[in-house]
Amino acid sequence: MNLNNGKKWYESKTIWLNVLALIVAVAAGFGYTGELPADWVVFVPAIIAIINLILRLVTDRPIIR
Repeated sequence: MNLNNGKKWYESKTIWLNVLALIVAVAAGFGYTGELPADWVVFVPAIIAIINLILRLVTDRPIIR
């Protein structure tokens, strides 16, 4: 794997998805669910996990420091 072909951390869709997931988790922890019905909130981690798996499968460049 050629490290010259890498990308900076802020170019990673996987990292940004996880930052967004963290923000949503903190907001939900404080009781904010927005327009999402409360019984649907349990599906959010599963949806994020599926998107993470998809992003991992399509990733072709490593993150460089």
